[in-house]
Amino acid sequence: MPFPPTLVLLGAPGTGAQALRDALHAQLAPGSAQILCNPGLPSEGAVDASLILLMGLDLPCPTSERAAQEAADARLRADLTQVGMGYRVVYGHGEQRIANALNAIKNIASSTYPSSARGNFDSDSGSSTRTAPRLRAWNCEKCSDPECEHRLFTALMGRDTGAT
Repeated sequence: MPFPPTLVLLGAPGTGAQALRDALHAQLAPGSAQILCNPGLPSEGAVDASLILLMGLDLPCPTSERAAQEAADARLRADLTQVGMGYRVVYGHGEQRIANALNAIKNIASSTYPSSARGNFDSDSGSSTRTAPRLRAWNCEKCSDPECEHRLFTALMGRDTGAT
């Protein structure tokens, strides 16, 4: 890979984009990616659209700020859709959110970059994460990846139709 990819972290105020950026800097291998946090909506073609992570609205938020946060999130999603840029939504708290983001990044890297580059998105082996390796590091209902959901649904429908 000649240049490290650019990861764009977008999120409404209070959704933890900056905290995730700091955690990813500590987790990813040095030089494996450039991480931008809330740089504004990237123009089409300026940033690899497959590397945009949008923060979910699952972190605690004061009731008085919830409506503004939801409106900002809706604007981000609409703007990304309007310019045709794909993104993944990252949910979870603390280590779970970091693991979900790393899994989304590895999933993107697996489909976008040659297999030789996938190791760049493994977490730094020198870090002190306590997350044990698992077959799946997130729950499907929190993934929000439409392609993954479609594959799962299609596979399940194929099983059901074969049994009758």
